[in-house]
Amino acid sequence: MSLDERLRAYNAGKPRSKPAPEREAAREHAAARGEIFECHPISGESLALPEQITADFRRNIDRDALLFFDLESTGLGSGEQVYPFLIGFARGGGEACTFTTLFADTPADEEFILSTFLSAAEGKTLVSFNGKSFDLPLILRRAEKYDINHRVTGKDHIDLYHLIRRIYPEKPARLIDAETRLLGFSRTGDLGGAEVAQSYFELLRFGNTALKSKILDHNKWDVLTLVSLMQKVAGAFAAAREGRNAWAYKIHRDHSADRAQKKELLLNTQRALDGRDLFALGQILRAEKNYRGAANSFIAAYRAGHAAAVIDAVRALTRLGKTRLAGLLARYALAREDDRVQRHLARYAL
Repeated sequence: MSLDERLRAYNAGKPRSKPAPEREAAREHAAARGEIFECHPISGESLALPEQITADFRRNIDRDALLFFDLESTGLGSGEQVYPFLIGFARGGGEACTFTTLFADTPADEEFILSTFLSAAEGKTLVSFNGKSFDLPLILRRAEKYDINHRVTGKDHIDLYHLIRRIYPEKPARLIDAETRLLGFSRTGDLGGAEVAQSYFELLRFGNTALKSKILDHNKWDVLTLVSLMQKVAGAFAAAREGRNAWAYKIHRDHSADRAQKKELLLNTQRALDGRDLFALGQILRAEKNYRGAANSFIAAYRAGHAAAVIDAVRALTRLGKTRLAGLLARYALAREDDRVQRHLARYAL
């Protein structure tokens, strides 16, 4: 039986809403569920955040403006049967962070957890892992269903999934991959992502409190990991701003870096650069009319496997008046590269 079928079967045998006193009691219980953490419960790393968070090359954000969040839902689609049943969010502080759980003990509690989260999120910079693609759109879509009034748009949203994949070579696809590769720890005894919805349906049907604890722990660890990842990314950007070599690999690719910052980072770490990095350095040097340096960088990028860089290398050599060398390089590439490169080089090989 699919998850949708299980949920429909559950809903068919249950009333659509609770009596008012019981509903209000559930709301009070959910709203009161808050915890304070000084350290990540798995890694033991401090969760203290500085007053100012280095969000990228140009922007600092007050820690009080950040809201880290993650949700658990009944599925991954966009159908009516898919809804969030748990939203966890955390706010940073000087020595610790405050984590809040909003859990739907029954499907009737969805409206409450949505409205409570949206109220907390107003005016905040949201921080998530792939939340731009799934979590926040689901919340906003379900809020529309209940006509919940709010001013959350997601315009100011740091999605660590996209940011980390842009600046780190590991390119983790899942949050647990980021934990292992970037933070150096792994979970034990945790529910898998695909098991969470199944566990929720079993909880609704059988009232297994052990399952509820596992679901809550899974979400808690997800949200607190976001705090740790934000610390790491902020530290990398802070080092990059200062031109130190301890920058996150490929952090110059972040769109917030200006030309001078990128150049300093690339020059300081030339031995670690791949073909794409070397090509970026060549483009910066060419814009500064340093054609000799640009030609050397483009040639190095081509040697490192960035095929298209040979076009720019030939053009830079021609600009320097080294037409013979440019012709030799063009003929070399014509014999080895495909037509996407060849059509730009033919006239230089004559």
